[in-house]
Amino acid sequence: MRSSELVGTDEWHTVDGRPYVVYKYAATLDGRIAAVDGTSQWITSAESRAEVHALRSACGATVVGSGTQQADDPHLAVRSVRDDPGLRVAVPVEEQPWRVIVDTRARTPADARVLDGAAPTLIAVAEDAEATHLCGLATVVRLPRAARGGGLDLTALLGELRDRDVRGVFLEGGPTLAASFVSAGLVDRIIAYVAPALLGRGKSGLEGGTIDTMDDILRCELLDVARSGPDVRLVARPARARR
Repeated sequence: MRSSELVGTDEWHTVDGRPYVVYKYAATLDGRIAAVDGTSQWITSAESRAEVHALRSACGATVVGSGTQQADDPHLAVRSVRDDPGLRVAVPVEEQPWRVIVDTRARTPADARVLDGAAPTLIAVAEDAEATHLCGLATVVRLPRAARGGGLDLTALLGELRDRDVRGVFLEGGPTLAASFVSAGLVDRIIAYVAPALLGRGKSGLEGGTIDTMDDILRCELLDVARSGPDVRLVARPARARR
């Protein structure tokens, strides 16, 4: 499948009033996205990582939470073979997507890699957060807090991205932010890369959220299964999002 097919661009028009959200994660066979010590590089193969850059380039924004920023200091810009000859997939990048950090307390440091100017960066913070250290380094957007939990209002976040002409959002985690999106019914497609490896302990793909019983389980429709190097790539969508 082409990148546009994987991120479901043909379905983007079906979402009213907000961007279409694609949740991507990489996990081991036992469902772990990171080890107990927080390390996660690299669970999946070079082929899968290269493919993710192609998927990022097909969307208008790549979104992660402050926990991921703190743990990994990700760059989040799309790399092409011009930047990294080791990439197995050529990624034509005409315009870099937004790099978005959901950072309630404005913990992103001024020397974070996402602030290097390689791509536009938006940092969403709470209305009362102290964020003066980010002025001039990124677009800082102040959002209300969510009605439940200590995070930000994700519908308001998507509204801010919509106002910047973002039609597709590539959500890369971490597990707490992803669980919040799932609980709010704001995930339209899931792309999971599963590596033939085991960790036994560590973080799972979703942590927290509001699903506490099998009665509330979010069933998904499996759209595609394929190999990505030694890994398996699964594409699905929540059954409630079936059009």
